[in-house]
Amino acid sequence: MADKLTPAAGSQPAPLKVRSKKCYISLRFKLTFFVLLTIGSIMALTTWLTYQQQQRALRNEVVQRGATIARSLASSAAETVLNDLVCAALIHETMPDTQASELPSLTFESILHSLLNDIYEYAQAVPASRILRNAGVVEVLMVDTSKVIVAHNDIRKVSVTYRPPPGVKAYKGENILVQSYTTKNGEKRFDIAVPILVNRLGTQGGKYIGVVHLRMSQDWVNATVKQAAYKLLIVMGVILLIGLLAAMGLANFITRPIKKLVNGVLAIASGNLDQEIKVSSNDELGELTSAFNRMAISLKEKEFIKGAFSTYVSSQVMEEVLKDPGRMALGGARKRATMMFADIRGFTAMSETMEPEQVVSIINAYLSLQTEIVLSHAGILDKFVGDCSMAVFGIPLPQEDDALRAVRAAVEIQKEVEILNQRRRKRGERTVTVGIGINTGEVVSGNMGSSRKMDYTVIGDAVNLAARLESVAEGGSILISENTYQEVQPWIQAERLSPLMVKGKKEKVFVYSVQSIKTGKAKHEPDGGNLHG
Repeated sequence: MADKLTPAAGSQPAPLKVRSKKCYISLRFKLTFFVLLTIGSIMALTTWLTYQQQQRALRNEVVQRGATIARSLASSAAETVLNDLVCAALIHETMPDTQASELPSLTFESILHSLLNDIYEYAQAVPASRILRNAGVVEVLMVDTSKVIVAHNDIRKVSVTYRPPPGVKAYKGENILVQSYTTKNGEKRFDIAVPILVNRLGTQGGKYIGVVHLRMSQDWVNATVKQAAYKLLIVMGVILLIGLLAAMGLANFITRPIKKLVNGVLAIASGNLDQEIKVSSNDELGELTSAFNRMAISLKEKEFIKGAFSTYVSSQVMEEVLKDPGRMALGGARKRATMMFADIRGFTAMSETMEPEQVVSIINAYLSLQTEIVLSHAGILDKFVGDCSMAVFGIPLPQEDDALRAVRAAVEIQKEVEILNQRRRKRGERTVTVGIGINTGEVVSGNMGSSRKMDYTVIGDAVNLAARLESVAEGGSILISENTYQEVQPWIQAERLSPLMVKGKKEKVFVYSVQSIKTGKAKHEPDGGNLHG
């Protein structure tokens, strides 16, 4: 008898169609990529905006600082009325030292070193000691009213007539004049011009005696901004690396249970229903995992019921029920079928002289034999009534050789019963015989009973006639009706008996006793088929 947990023959799940991985991109990669794309886009936009803002802010700061320095020089020079020595000293003090005059280095090592110093000073709350004095100032000169340079950071240019560089217009008495220009060498500079005014005898505004020109490097401003931007890029790169690791961790955290679910689904598709995945999160993935576990339990229960159902009916019946569960509803349909009743003779006398356990053991041995043979001939084992079994051939799928398969099954049962009896006699055990009755006719097949308890069976006069034939059949004999005989006559050896009067019939019925199956091929049987005889 089939294991109740094993799917019936012919009911295995179809092989799972695995999608081609030609263009397969894992969810982990997609999640990591889009997280990094989002972080990278935000960082790139932030870096660009920061660069633009710092460039404008530093440029304004440099110009304002230069204007402040120029005003201070103009004020000091006014007090000395453009004294050559004093103005030269003022310019010398204004010019930055050699380190401050150099452009910020843009090599990776210098930028990284500067960034680490910035981090250290920030962490230690150290004042910004590395801010160099008057950084960015490249040239300072003072010009008197006659356009002669009275003081210059380059002494060789003192007492030379001042000529504005190309792109810089002459000073004409403005409070402060800031202009941008490019030198012959391609350097970009700011020219900040501030008047030198001497306030004598209450002269309003003071007397104009000259102008201070302070020039600052725009390249220094740009290099400083670039250095700050590169520092920001390094910081952003570190953040991006951390984001990559975090994205990979997040992707792994999300995809791990999904991968387990995929493996579980594949295992179920292959027939292994003993699947349970641990719920590791209290979110949508946790709910999906719980739903999967419930599905696995439900499928296992259904498979158990399916396996149990297969021990009572043939695979054809089970397949029909699985295709259309609505067939399990109460009701029936008219069909032509062949019914076979097989009864153990001497059961009553045996039960009176033997222990109940012994009787049950004997009945089970003979009924198990009948069950295997009926199912092997594609019949339905309808029911057991005590020591009697009822089998049906032709439902739910009628075939042209239903009657022949029923007769062949009956012949095989008698043959196997005799073999079993011989073994039991050798062991000194009790033996029995079986009487079989077969009839073919129109019946009503379907689920009979109530909504709480039903049986898939057949009813009708044809069923009753088969039962009546079985009741008059002697042990070891097979009685078939006229209808059955007409369908199987070419393939069997049978003896016609005298007409019998059976219960429920007004007239006698013709009965045949099957002797054997003829040697040869039955209809629809392929070449090489083995016939019982």
